[in-house]
Amino acid sequence: MEKFIQSEVMGVFIYNEISEAYEQKDGKIHWTLDIQNECIEPSEMIKRAEELFLYIEKFVGKAKVAIAGTLLDYKNDFWPAYDENDETLDWDAVDAGKYDMSKEEFIESITLCDIQIRGNGIYCEFDDGDLFGGHRIHAYFDNNYALLKADV
Repeated sequence: MEKFIQSEVMGVFIYNEISEAYEQKDGKIHWTLDIQNECIEPSEMIKRAEELFLYIEKFVGKAKVAIAGTLLDYKNDFWPAYDENDETLDWDAVDAGKYDMSKEEFIESITLCDIQIRGNGIYCEFDDGDLFGGHRIHAYFDNNYALLKADV
């Protein structure tokens, strides 16, 4: 098996035998072409990665909006920005949503870290900006970049 793939657009992807994937770690985003148990040739996956790379700013913007739409209520309901043990906490203000994070704040807080091109879609990990105690946000997209699922 070839130990690397050269992309004119993205640079070199090096094969990782342990994960059975080609990886490109230059830049802010770690890219992976997951060929493990896939029927798609690496050349097809690199083509898909290059297309996404050229569209990355729009993709990230739309992805963050979709993820916020999916996880914002979960954030506000189960990861509050206040101390529930504070005896002086105004619970009426909590119930009124005074401490709730806005969709815009959520979007600004998360950052794309990893993209994995798979045969059946795209998997991404976002740094949570400490919205969920430092846990990663896992987002799954179809090959047309539509969000299928997001979780922490």
